[in-house]
Amino acid sequence: MKSYELNDISYLSVPLPEDITRAKKNGDLIFAEELIHEKLTFPKTSQTLKKRLEGELAVLSALKKDQFPFDKLKAQQMLEDSFTEVKPREIEELVRTNNVEWIYKKGQMYVHRRFIENLVKTRKDYYLRYRYEEENNIDNERQTELDDNVRVMKHLGSRKAKITLKQTITPKVEMTNQEGPFLSHLPLPRSNGNTERQKVLATKGEVLDIADTTARQRTIAFQSDDKKDLTFEVEHEYEITATYHDLFKVMETQKDFAKQLSNEEKQIFRNELSEKSPHILFTTFLYKLLAEITSEEMNLIEKAYQIYEFVTTKVNYSYMREYFTIPNISEYCAINQKGDCGVQAILFITLCRMSGIPAKWESGLYISEYTQGPHDWAKFYLPTIGWVYADASFGGSAYRGNNLDRWKYYFGNLDVFRLPANDDIQTDFSIPKKQLRGDPIDNQRGELESAQRGLHFNQLDWRVNLIRFEFLKSK
Repeated sequence: MKSYELNDISYLSVPLPEDITRAKKNGDLIFAEELIHEKLTFPKTSQTLKKRLEGELAVLSALKKDQFPFDKLKAQQMLEDSFTEVKPREIEELVRTNNVEWIYKKGQMYVHRRFIENLVKTRKDYYLRYRYEEENNIDNERQTELDDNVRVMKHLGSRKAKITLKQTITPKVEMTNQEGPFLSHLPLPRSNGNTERQKVLATKGEVLDIADTTARQRTIAFQSDDKKDLTFEVEHEYEITATYHDLFKVMETQKDFAKQLSNEEKQIFRNELSEKSPHILFTTFLYKLLAEITSEEMNLIEKAYQIYEFVTTKVNYSYMREYFTIPNISEYCAINQKGDCGVQAILFITLCRMSGIPAKWESGLYISEYTQGPHDWAKFYLPTIGWVYADASFGGSAYRGNNLDRWKYYFGNLDVFRLPANDDIQTDFSIPKKQLRGDPIDNQRGELESAQRGLHFNQLDWRVNLIRFEFLKSK
């Protein structure tokens, strides 16, 4: 199978043979690879299983990129260096209580490279004990920014901003001219009904294509034949508007709100009501979970709220390994009750679709004065209202901080601090990659490949810099 064919990750829904599963769970990735190669050369292996096994080789390659570099002793020492009043063997307590992401390597436990950052983000007790006050001060400024946004949005009903930023991508590993030609992509804001006046202002590198603003995963593509010209850069601007929806008022005042879509709506939104393997699957477990949190008597907006409440109050935020290494993200999130912004968004989308509520993915960047970086969220459709937003991870963060006003806000609303680049998961670029993507789900941190290999994110230096953020007068 050619490398680019692995970008269709629907094969991840095919189970692995149990011997490979045992080796993988024990962290013996080399042995797992040996077992896979043995089965790939076995003449009786089906083509369906072969595709799954070839995909698993790529998954194992991603797992070996040291996303879990710290053993228990090192992790305990890092706790003591980062926080005050750390107890002996505290790392083991954090693992038992599902507060630290970990895997086995050759039978030994190793924890996620960002576990310290995760504790500061999700546990107030660790936040207060953190030794690095400057980082906490930046987060305090961001929290104030979000609270101010809720207040302004409720008062004015909408908000508009003009954002100018620069993105840069370059390889951190040595490349040779023999590997060329080289292809790179960086995300650009797409038209989603809330963005306009998207402009590319300046570039560095040979531009191959600037995708149409309606592209499902919009990018600017660069090409080069020379390893000396592998720093690609784009400076661009756009305007974005956010509109306030008070869905709680609708729930209170419209008790006769629709319990199901019209036949016409079901036809129009059939894609947004359907499964999409491997991550949006209507499994037996998810149906049973849905029966616990919703009922047939509820209308569509009440069902959406119950799903939002479950994801934001029952799922703990956790930095994740690469999505490509998780066979079914929605079920993973529901069973383990943890996940980052994208994992939570996919669970919300899946449960909404299972409830007869059209829902879809949106992602790109969060852009404000205090922080810039990748982010994912969801949107869902309600009759007579239209498409509205849900940001489960921002809602969950507000709930953990006992900020119920902001928690309610992110059921139905976003802020203007967004660059929406992706309108769906598992979708090709307008200039498709020829190698396995660093992220086959969507594109937020850019991609770079040669004719011989695609680069993982730990092999790339991607940067985003805010040049200017200006609030505009909204209509």
